[in-house]
Amino acid sequence: MTNSVTAGRLAGTPAAPPTPQEARATWPRMLALGAALLVLGVLALVWSDGGPRVLLGALGLFAVVRGVAVLRGVRAGLVERTGAVTGAGAVWFGLVAVGLAVLSLTATGWALVVAVVLVLPVLAAALPDRRPALLGGAVLVAAAAVVLGLVGGVDALLATGRTTAGVLAVLLGLANLAGGAGMARIARRPAPEPAAGCGGCACGAGGCGSLR
Repeated sequence: MTNSVTAGRLAGTPAAPPTPQEARATWPRMLALGAALLVLGVLALVWSDGGPRVLLGALGLFAVVRGVAVLRGVRAGLVERTGAVTGAGAVWFGLVAVGLAVLSLTATGWALVVAVVLVLPVLAAALPDRRPALLGGAVLVAAAAVVLGLVGGVDALLATGRTTAGVLAVLLGLANLAGGAGMARIARRPAPEPAAGCGGCACGAGGCGSLR
């Protein structure tokens, strides 16, 4: 499911600002996710042996939890049936990520290299208005990975993948923390007053038009 803000971003159109009620439901999750990503990213950067495996395993578990939640939403009728494919894919990829993280540091490195290479194409599919720039960046990243593997060898490629994944996790964590702080400020704003001539009694039932 997407809210009006997410839908506007994906469509490339200006999105309506979140209401205080939406912000109150969103900011705790954003701050928690941001803090978790920041810790995992720093751990991956400072603990070369186990940090990347912890990062990949945690991301895999998160994907499994989100996928299961989407599948439950589909079963309950809260999410469109097409979301079942997304939910099942998230569960499958999450389980694979956890398995690779448990398997070895080398397998983790390959998984993170693939993830870094695919992140821009995935964003290009989700953001049509920015697709040309994102696809151009994806080609550059893929070419850089090939050149690094040929020149520096497999070990250099895997080490770079693990480091890049840690840096991206830190940056995404900081972005979520900043977004969560902004949402918290919006959540403290008073709710807007009902429109003139409206007692507010029908708003929760779909608006004044529902009474006709």
